[in-house]
Amino acid sequence: MSTSIAKRRAGGAGIKWFGAVTAILLLAFSVFVATRTPASTAVEPSPIVQHSAPSISGPTVTGGRFSLSNYRGEFVLVNFFASWCASCAIEEPQLVRFSKSGIGKVLAVDFQDEDRPAIAFLGRYGANWPAVADPNGQIAVKWGVSAPPESFLVSPSGVVLTKIVGPVTAKELAILVQVAKANGY
Repeated sequence: MSTSIAKRRAGGAGIKWFGAVTAILLLAFSVFVATRTPASTAVEPSPIVQHSAPSISGPTVTGGRFSLSNYRGEFVLVNFFASWCASCAIEEPQLVRFSKSGIGKVLAVDFQDEDRPAIAFLGRYGANWPAVADPNGQIAVKWGVSAPPESFLVSPSGVVLTKIVGPVTAKELAILVQVAKANGY
């Protein structure tokens, strides 16, 4: 009788270990899925693509004023970001590389965020482009943005060429600009 009790206890311990290991693996997988970087840029359809870019003009997070029209004649990446956005933190070093390449300008729109955290976020990555404040999401609505990061490549003539949802790389942006130039933009 004591042998069968010992076997049951040993079997119960095995089930507990199996349950604990399964729970840990499930938790690790959930964290992986929630925090992974997408394998590629998602170029999304948008009603503003191939149309004139909606205006962006207003106060910047640093207290100045800026307008998208200041960049007329250049390729511009309009990037909707927020300091609280984990994917934006993944993307930001890539935007700095793109900006430093001289291929195009970056105009950031601080999406439903506060100025101080946005300034700290941009400073942490060495981003030195204008960031227009959009605390209530009014600019985002005009552009069809639902959550950061979302970006739009705008041609030198002010036409929205593409909408990008999720983090984008400097290399992907360089290719998009190269394709746009090859198509006469």
